[in-house]
Amino acid sequence: MRSPLKFAPKLIVATSSGITPLRGYHLLLITHLMTSSSQHVISTPPNKLLTRDIFGVSSLNLINGSGVPEYPSIAEKKPVFIFVIHFHQPIGQLSEVLERLFENSYKPLMSTLLRYRVPVALHFSGPLLLYAREHYPDFLEMIRRAGDSGFPEFIGGAYSEAILPLIPIEDRAEQVRKYNELFRRLIGDYPLRGFWLPERFWDQTIPSIISKFGYEYVFVDDQLLYMKGMKWGDSKYLWITEDSGKPVKIFFIDTEIRYKLPWSPIPEVIEYISRASDLEGYPYVLWGSDAEKFGEWKPWDVTGKWLEEFLQVSATSNKYYVLRPRDYLSIGVVKGLTYLPHGSYDKMMEWSGGLIWNFLTKYSESNNMHKKLIYVRNKVLEAEALSNSRLEDAWDYIHLAECNDVYWHGLFGGTYIHHLRAEVYKNLIRAENLADRVLRSYGTKKRDFDFDGVDEVLIEGELLNAYVKPSDSGTLFELDYRKQGREGNLINIMSRYPETYLSDVPHYTHDKYRRASFRDFIVKDATGLREWVSRGGGYSSGDVVMISNYVVGELRDSGVVLKSSLENHEVVKEYQVSDSVLTTAYYLSSPSGSNDLLLIEMTFSPYSLSELRLEVGGEIVEIGQYLETDEFTLASESNSIRIKLSEIASLWSWKQVTLSRTEKGVRESLQGLIIALGLRVRDFTGGRLKITLHVT
Repeated sequence: MRSPLKFAPKLIVATSSGITPLRGYHLLLITHLMTSSSQHVISTPPNKLLTRDIFGVSSLNLINGSGVPEYPSIAEKKPVFIFVIHFHQPIGQLSEVLERLFENSYKPLMSTLLRYRVPVALHFSGPLLLYAREHYPDFLEMIRRAGDSGFPEFIGGAYSEAILPLIPIEDRAEQVRKYNELFRRLIGDYPLRGFWLPERFWDQTIPSIISKFGYEYVFVDDQLLYMKGMKWGDSKYLWITEDSGKPVKIFFIDTEIRYKLPWSPIPEVIEYISRASDLEGYPYVLWGSDAEKFGEWKPWDVTGKWLEEFLQVSATSNKYYVLRPRDYLSIGVVKGLTYLPHGSYDKMMEWSGGLIWNFLTKYSESNNMHKKLIYVRNKVLEAEALSNSRLEDAWDYIHLAECNDVYWHGLFGGTYIHHLRAEVYKNLIRAENLADRVLRSYGTKKRDFDFDGVDEVLIEGELLNAYVKPSDSGTLFELDYRKQGREGNLINIMSRYPETYLSDVPHYTHDKYRRASFRDFIVKDATGLREWVSRGGGYSSGDVVMISNYVVGELRDSGVVLKSSLENHEVVKEYQVSDSVLTTAYYLSSPSGSNDLLLIEMTFSPYSLSELRLEVGGEIVEIGQYLETDEFTLASESNSIRIKLSEIASLWSWKQVTLSRTEKGVRESLQGLIIALGLRVRDFTGGRLKITLHVT
């Protein structure tokens, strides 16, 4: 492979130490001071001459102490290509996935950038830096080497890659502050002037948040400018915006080139960049996207080869310059003041309907995590006010739980990904435990936890939290195990949702209600029950009718009494928490001789789904096998729940499997186990059924 050193134009620099021949890549604007001759002498102070390579060549350090490029105007006006690469994986990502990404994508990509000294902008997310600190210190060293070499510009961001508009406004500034601190600690004290928006979600409050930390510019997708009626050419220049008098400049990410690079033939990419030559001045074309496109989406031997060829062609091209964003600031024209609508890139706008909060209303599981975050955060604030001290560790858990990927779903989003949800709950429960050491706020309370206008009941103990929704069949929608080192929501299951991309999948059915525990039905016909079981539940019909609404009859110290009725059946349901035991009791008053069946749906989805199993009598039982029993255990690698019934019940079981789209197509995802218990109401001893859950 030809070395880029062989085709860089020659530049001679005069210093007080004498004449120094240099090789300069044309993208370093200074080489375009050349008019007709092949060699020129430029005078520069000795302290401006550093032995740093850019794109594999020796050159000038064009950045002075204030971070402003020092060079005269460019003789020839051409478009500028700006290359911004974003490295990120979420909190809770599987170690085998991360290992594959580091070895097949991140390391080869950084090695190539180091070899070519590409003038590129690089953003490394906080979660990725934290993981690399523990498992890939050699990757951090590659980043430091790049920084010391001088060729990249580092871009800042949010500590846990939290979507800033989605989290409390006070946390937004903390996310930025903590990222800066983390980057300095792990990489070095390099200037961070540009800000990478997590999931590229813009909100007009962003400028006042990031400017206080010295950020001067931000990267926003061109789609938001087009929503204002602007044209392609308008997105090829800098714009400025402000919030509360705090200004930042905006670089627009070009949508078309995101889809071309690195998939299209290189001449097509070059031609697209060159289109901007019809515009005045120094228009830019900015590629800002994911590092995984190199080595993960397609193998490295394909995308890596493409990248090297593109860099070599760019090194000899006379059609455009290649600059870092901070270099472009000195030559780029600010078109004017603009204000942008809330939004993100084109596909995210399609998935979200234009608002990030729409994911919270579509997916109950996403909203549950988000509102748990708000609830625990308020607990931490109360604990700090009471103790007059800052709970720094609790805040770190909260900020980690704000990592964006788990709160949305599209081509990549992680709402459907169980282990990402599990990590959120683990961090939030750990933060809650720290707050409750101060508050000691155990007991039962009513509040509108999920902000739907109807109160839920929260039963909180030192080892278990049980969250109950009376208005939704009196279900248990969250069961937190709080034991240190074993923290998790044990019913962290995902429902099957209607998705447009699944419309042509044969036999796919979505759930008509949220999957939770202790959802109650009255069954009138065995035929209807067989069909309900064969379809994995998820609906209420004429033969299997849900007891849809309960009212709170009484709040107790560590429990609640709920009441409801359906046709001729009067139902009382009680929840009680004691240590690591949850007891649920049913009292039924039914017509004499009734053949109706009480059907209770339960779920199990602990922190780890590895070795997920159903045990009866100490033996593992095949999922889906019909049983009659009064005791069984739901278990996995991380947790188990031993369940004891006061009566023998029929038991059906199945795995909850969802279908969701990924960058590699539609895939199945295991979400947990569902158990259905059936008992004839006439067989209840004294009309009472007691179900006891022992959690470990």
